[in-house]
Amino acid sequence: MDEINVIITGMSTAVPQAISTQVSAHSTGQMQINSALNQQRNAMTGITNYVMGVKKMSPKNIKLKQLGTFKKERF
Repeated sequence: MDEINVIITGMSTAVPQAISTQVSAHSTGQMQINSALNQQRNAMTGITNYVMGVKKMSPKNIKLKQLGTFKKERF
């Protein structure tokens, strides 16, 4: 019976520390995911603003395909 008490007493300090470490690692992973998603959203917003700017600057009677800015060319 004493061996069980010694094991439980030894684990009592390790378990909260392990839980804290796991929560910290999960939080760090979530921060990295959020950072990547924010960068992707900012890039999409930049592209959208560029396209809207091209549309606003172009004459009304010219289609975007005729502007030549959105040509798909091979490398």
